[in-house]
Amino acid sequence: MSKVCEMCGKGPIVVNSVVRRGKARAAGGVGRKVTGVSKTRQVPNLQPLTVTRAGISLRVRVCTKCRRSLI
Repeated sequence: MSKVCEMCGKGPIVVNSVVRRGKARAAGGVGRKVTGVSKTRQVPNLQPLTVTRAGISLRVRVCTKCRRSLI
């Protein structure tokens, strides 16, 4: 099952998850240090939606932004 919206083509993206420790300088510390960076995937919020086109009911998986524009 694909993680891509059938209306706009929005798909998963890869982002960096940054882990920091320490106290910020503005709060009286020595500064925040980066202790780890790992890649994570963010997938779109896909919802099933039944759409009627030319008298035929189709079940499509669309993102919530497209679903709001259709309803």
